[in-house]
Amino acid sequence: MPVALLALAVGVRGAMAVDDEPTASAQQNLVKQANAPISSILQLRLQDSFTPEFDGLRGQGNSVTVGVTMPLPKYRLLPLPQLSLLTVPAAITLPTGPTGFGDVRFLDIAILDAGHRILWGVGPTFVFPSATRPETGQGKWQLGPAAAIAYSPENWLVGALVQNPISFAGDPHRPMANAMGLQPFFVYQFSSGWFIRSQPQMVFDWQNDHQLVPLDLGGGRVFQIGRQTVNCFVEPFWNVERFTGAQTYGINFGLSLLYPNFWEGR
Repeated sequence: MPVALLALAVGVRGAMAVDDEPTASAQQNLVKQANAPISSILQLRLQDSFTPEFDGLRGQGNSVTVGVTMPLPKYRLLPLPQLSLLTVPAAITLPTGPTGFGDVRFLDIAILDAGHRILWGVGPTFVFPSATRPETGQGKWQLGPAAAIAYSPENWLVGALVQNPISFAGDPHRPMANAMGLQPFFVYQFSSGWFIRSQPQMVFDWQNDHQLVPLDLGGGRVFQIGRQTVNCFVEPFWNVERFTGAQTYGINFGLSLLYPNFWEGR
């Protein structure tokens, strides 16, 4: 089952130029923000994850996910800036054939600045039992802690994020849920908005004693279409450690619409 994870990145401190073309500094920050699953700019994200092979199962799978990252400036809600991520698994197709809506997830991180290029934060993570089929969700209300740290030297963004939602209510006939998601990440950017990235989504299921440890490496570009800033990437993955029923390998395709000036004038 797909698990939505996240990362924390340095905020976009460079402003857009008067003609709405990114300055060099702003372009550098945009690339970093576009590739941090939770970021300090508003984004609308669409991701498709295609899995041609599963461990112990015949058939192929696919997952279409819509995500919204929403930053909240200091004192908008708390005396600290916040980064939030809403993840909606809109269509999960299993190798056995059925397609259904998945469990909606929400994460909110309060940011603490630990230095000029280091940020870290903590907050809660939530899982809502919104799946339309038993196979595409866990049937449990879940709440748990989350924390992240990021370091941003020059063209790099490196760090890690961890979250562990735990079930506290829901369908009494479904098993309890208690799994930690760990996501180390790095982004290195070249000129003209091109980048390479790796964001392996590791899962440690304490309830069932299962582990999912992938290796991945992808690339893409942040660019303009008219006045709209867009991020596109392709990222293959291979699960070197997995359990029966998990993906053997696959490929992620991503498209994001970026709105770096959303809070200007608000």
